[in-house]
Amino acid sequence: MMTAGNINFGEAVKRYPICFDEFSLQPDQFFRASRLHGIMHTYRVMIHVLNLGVLSGFESEARTAFFAAYIHDMARRHDGYCTRHGRDAVENYLVEYHDLFKRNGASEANLQQIAYAVSLHSLPDVPSISSTDDESQKVLFLLKDADALDRIRLGENDLDTSFLRLKVTHQCIPFASQLYSRTNHLASVSFSQIIDIASQRDT
Repeated sequence: MMTAGNINFGEAVKRYPICFDEFSLQPDQFFRASRLHGIMHTYRVMIHVLNLGVLSGFESEARTAFFAAYIHDMARRHDGYCTRHGRDAVENYLVEYHDLFKRNGASEANLQQIAYAVSLHSLPDVPSISSTDDESQKVLFLLKDADALDRIRLGENDLDTSFLRLKVTHQCIPFASQLYSRTNHLASVSFSQIIDIASQRDT
């Protein structure tokens, strides 16, 4: 199996009570079509969130971050540097998908955490997780690190590890590279197909 850190993804994904068949994406769900920030990028961020949740022990927060990942770039209007698309995604898409998230276990408090993480994921860096062990910060950091892992698509030197927030994320860089190489050429596929690809044996 493809390994992410010291786990294999095929086993990790079974820990989440999520109906993954409900999370496939279509181009018209995004404000604009994009190869850099569209369906395949979103799918990879969703995969990385699930991995990081198991590696960090933050599985409950990772489920919430998974929902956040689903909408995090939907409101992008261009592929350049942008600090507002997170807030725009919350304003334009969270209400649309909150029933989907609730069906898959999100509480009202989780919906607030999704809004927090998506709004802030596109802003400059935020403080480290506090000693109070704040769940909202964990959700945000899981999303930010998962998003950062897919910077591998921009070039192997574009992922600056000094910006990673969780120690375990460093273990996932080889997995991120392999997942990108196996999916960057794909167009219209379901999220369940991406799970299958991430669960394949190394070749």
